[in-house]
Amino acid sequence: MGNRTSVLTVAENISAVRLRIAAAATQARRDSTTIKLVAVSKTVAKDRCLEAVAAGQPLLGENYAQELRDKAPLVPGARWHFIGPLQRNKVKYVVGTAELIHSVSDQSLLEEIATRAEHRALIQRCLIQVNVGDEAQKSGCAAAELDALLERATQLPSVKIEGLMCIPPAQGDPRPHFVALRLLAERHRLTELSMGMSSDFESAILEGATLVRVGSAIFGARN
Repeated sequence: MGNRTSVLTVAENISAVRLRIAAAATQARRDSTTIKLVAVSKTVAKDRCLEAVAAGQPLLGENYAQELRDKAPLVPGARWHFIGPLQRNKVKYVVGTAELIHSVSDQSLLEEIATRAEHRALIQRCLIQVNVGDEAQKSGCAAAELDALLERATQLPSVKIEGLMCIPPAQGDPRPHFVALRLLAERHRLTELSMGMSSDFESAILEGATLVRVGSAIFGARN
């Protein structure tokens, strides 16, 4: 019975998050089907991931490359995004397993992704993470570096940059940072905006998010 209750809890949480997404989209006068929910499954056991897939939420997001490598074969039916900081020596675990990498932060990482993708004869879809709050402890390229990084990407046929991602500062109103990311995307004619987590995804939707990364509101507090 405990497992059955757990399944219902995950399904109910997903349903509640989807209702919140729809309400925020209505407020923003947007079509809710243009907003994709990424259920953040970092440190979540495979059984809980399977519950999400069974509840109609196949799109899962992982933060750690080796956890993605180990978990992906255990969750049939899942589709994976990689959303955490990525080291060059861990790229081999991610390319080809994650359909979208959200966290390209610099040219050397971009080039390593391109090399791995070329070896696997695929085009790896990516987003560039922008450090919108200019925080020293956070990953992401500076806004001033974005032009050069996008220019380099045009020279690498095995990667495709589809948009931008950000994690705003934990303190203060996130909306100015979401606006800044949207304006950067518009300037470069990029369509995907990965922004917003459990605490602020509605604000992100109001500012144009097309991908929201929600973990604790679906799976509960992290272990």
